[in-house]
Amino acid sequence: MRRLQYLYLYMLPILLVVIMGWTVVYAQDNTDDRPNILMVYVDDLDHEPFGFMGNEIIQTPNIDQLAGDGIVFSNAFAVTATCITSRGNLMTGRYAARTGIYFDQFDELTEEQVQMSYPAQLRESGYYTGYVGKWHLGRVPEGVFDDDRRYSGQGQFWSEERPSDGGTHLTDHLGNKAVDMIREAPDGKPFALTVGFKAPHVQDGFHPVEPYPPSPSTAVLYEEDEIPAPPLSDSTFFNSQPELIRKSLGRVRWDYRLGPPESLNFQRSMRRYYRMVTGVDNQVGKMLDALRETGRHDNTIIVLTGDHGLYLGDRGLAGKWLGHETSIRVPLIVRHPGIAGAERGTRREQMVLMIDFMPTFLDWAGLTPKDGVQGQSFAPIVDGQRPENWRTEFFYEHHSFPDRIPPSEGVRTERYKYLRYLDSDPLYEELYDLKKDPDESNNLADESEYEELLQQMRDKWKQWKKDVQ
Repeated sequence: MRRLQYLYLYMLPILLVVIMGWTVVYAQDNTDDRPNILMVYVDDLDHEPFGFMGNEIIQTPNIDQLAGDGIVFSNAFAVTATCITSRGNLMTGRYAARTGIYFDQFDELTEEQVQMSYPAQLRESGYYTGYVGKWHLGRVPEGVFDDDRRYSGQGQFWSEERPSDGGTHLTDHLGNKAVDMIREAPDGKPFALTVGFKAPHVQDGFHPVEPYPPSPSTAVLYEEDEIPAPPLSDSTFFNSQPELIRKSLGRVRWDYRLGPPESLNFQRSMRRYYRMVTGVDNQVGKMLDALRETGRHDNTIIVLTGDHGLYLGDRGLAGKWLGHETSIRVPLIVRHPGIAGAERGTRREQMVLMIDFMPTFLDWAGLTPKDGVQGQSFAPIVDGQRPENWRTEFFYEHHSFPDRIPPSEGVRTERYKYLRYLDSDPLYEELYDLKKDPDESNNLADESEYEELLQQMRDKWKQWKKDVQ
């Protein structure tokens, strides 16, 4: 018996060491070292007002740094340039023709759309998920986010709860929440966080004096700067467009939000728009600092983009909706820790669409999209690959509020663009050679020498219209 006791006392430490070793090995084998994903999704963010894009007035040092450390996509686009629909494209990886998510015909995501969204699939695979800020997709679904700090609707930059003489501006408020979310994300599992800024979206309603109420931190910026006239902002070009555009909501909003480039209203509004962009840039800097301070910067993929572009007086319009480049083109920066040093700060020319983000996020997480996803993962392009089957054209659609915005569809290829206004009578079409005419100033649709090309683009439109449904 005494020998057994000695044997037990002798073997117990060895047994404990073995058990602890097994535990360590098991824990190591089950460590989830997939990258964190931080998505910064900005509303009404034009693709040009950044220092890294050559704008010598606006101050965007943090976004410029992000571009210098990452990859800039020169040809990123919304497939429907309006807030709700573009968010539906983002979440589901599908065109609106398939989801039915149109601004004026939408209440909330279906259960199937919720379950196929990238946050739901990432959470199911073990990611810690969070969302802060503007949701704008109807009722907030339950069980998708571990940390849920969203608000529905448009939101107010200053409200009765946060008046302009006290409290916190909405942009700063959301940035603070995003920093808290980064700091509070648990260790031991990757996170996927989405930050939805309202800025630089105009404050909704009729606000002729202050459509872009800034944060106090940016309130005096650009006061002495003269904002240059945007392309095709002269009255001669505007009057050359058909009545369906001249009387659309884009012109109505131009009248009270902008006006001619030389007017006080235009200069005042654009300075305030720039302030709103700089306000978002300040929050990006805070999030980058939080990632570094928590030791997560080197394992976090950061994606910054917007839901669509914006007419800022271009073509004599304000808003978005139509299919011109300024409306559909979005900024896209991807900062991936795995990018080689020589690749940092370089650009990619491939077409990336709003429907591509969802499959890309899943790809980074080692997941495969469900059936019915129409987008493609651009993760290989970030890595410097050139996929042979990558798209060379895409379909554009906008159908919401037909009484105020002319419904349109079209096809954009690498060189040409065709736009078709569905309710026009007689039919109004636009055809542009983007290589020769990047501002889309010369409509070729009525020129006889382009009749064959016009028909080719019409045929593409017909085929695409069938394929996207």
